[in-house]
Amino acid sequence: MPNLETLLSELEATADAYWNISRENAVFLSSLLKAMGAKRVLEVGTSNGYSALWFAEAVQQNGGEVITLEFDAGRAALARENFSHAGLAESITLIEGDACETLKTLAGSVPFDFVFLDAEKPEYAEYLRLAVPLTRTNGLIIGDDTISLADQMPEYLALAFAHPELESVAVPIDDGIVLSRKK
Repeated sequence: MPNLETLLSELEATADAYWNISRENAVFLSSLLKAMGAKRVLEVGTSNGYSALWFAEAVQQNGGEVITLEFDAGRAALARENFSHAGLAESITLIEGDACETLKTLAGSVPFDFVFLDAEKPEYAEYLRLAVPLTRTNGLIIGDDTISLADQMPEYLALAFAHPELESVAVPIDDGIVLSRKK
């Protein structure tokens, strides 16, 4: 069984095929999670589980958990394998299905410290609308690919910067992220 670093390196070799974030972005987000003492992370868009592994490693020391959502059954199965290989399966819950429908079922749950949006870009605005009530005060909501795929998410970009409950900033790391803090 590979250790986490070996597995992450292996997954980085397939990053383009699975639309994974860069290592630079992963280290940045992991550092944010550790600095804020995050315990509950919600990820919209699991793919092969690369970013969820980074998130789980970051929150594990706090007894935290990652809930990650994936529509594609094949990618979900691959992600579960990767979680198991890394020894982090107990810290990650993967829910298969439509992200918008799944987000609606999470209403009323314990608020999340950190929400990462990295799924269908045209759906980002709806993900954001559904994620804001699920996020604690001073929690973070991160939208990925906001520079490289900005043309696919104009409604999200406008909403992130105009939403009365959010304070947002564009960060030019990797393919771009928008970091929003819930007021």
